[in-house]
This record gives sequence, structure tokens and C-alpha cells, in this order.
Amino acid sequence: MCGMVYQDPYTPERSYYECLDCGHRERADSLESCPECGGRTRNIAVPRE
Repeated sequence: MCGMVYQDPYTPERSYYECLDCGHRERADSLESCPECGGRTRNIAVPRE
């Protein structure tokens, strides 16, 4: 490892959505489509491994 540490901005208190097409992330209560490209989004404020 080269000593660089990646800190994931994920916190469970926030509702973040990520576009599956372009990777755009946005905080929102509900987001069905990406405001940047119109693609599908997923809620990334859920437990993940």
C-alpha cells in the first residue's frame, strides 16, 4: 500500500443517491432519476460491505 487512505464520505445519517450511469452523487429525500444525465439512481445510504 502506498500510504494513501481513502475516506468514504458515506454516513448513515444522510440520504445520498448515486447515479448508476454517470456516478453523480446527490443528497436528497428521494431521487428517482439523475439530475445530470437522467439515469437511474440508487440509495447509497444503506448498509453495505
